[in-house]
Amino acid sequence: MERVIIFIDNSNIFKGFRKYKIKVDYEKLKNKITKDRELRGIFLYEGVVYPMSPEKKNWYEELSNRSGFEIKASFDKISSGGIIEKKVDIKIAIDIISLAYENAYDTAVLVSGDGDFVPVVKKVKELDKNVEVWAFKYSLANTLREELGQENICYLDNVLNEIEI
Repeated sequence: MERVIIFIDNSNIFKGFRKYKIKVDYEKLKNKITKDRELRGIFLYEGVVYPMSPEKKNWYEELSNRSGFEIKASFDKISSGGIIEKKVDIKIAIDIISLAYENAYDTAVLVSGDGDFVPVVKKVKELDKNVEVWAFKYSLANTLREELGQENICYLDNVLNEIEI
């Protein structure tokens, strides 16, 4: 059975959910992505403003306890100009590549359309692992689409009614 690990760039996809004005059930999202494959791990990466709101804390606890998500939050800094996001891309990249070297999965499922991940995708493919991307049509980088090919891209736009709360 195909082994998958899901890597969610929540800062990236949350903007899309807000754009479409929907609230998402992350358990449904997990099940939709996993399909009939063996889920070996699911990581949610996000920049968080400190102090964290009680709602955010509760949401993380629920995702972790009920759905098995591993939360990988990094704290954003606040300056006089607003919030400066501490990029989570590097954390995602390290985990995807490290776990590929450890043979922890057959397919890395990246939930993000960010073109910064193209070098990561190339490296993972060199290691004879598959990469599947789930992203919104409007935010999928052309370079990522070109690197992976359409057969390895899934659009969140097409499943919104199935993952909505």
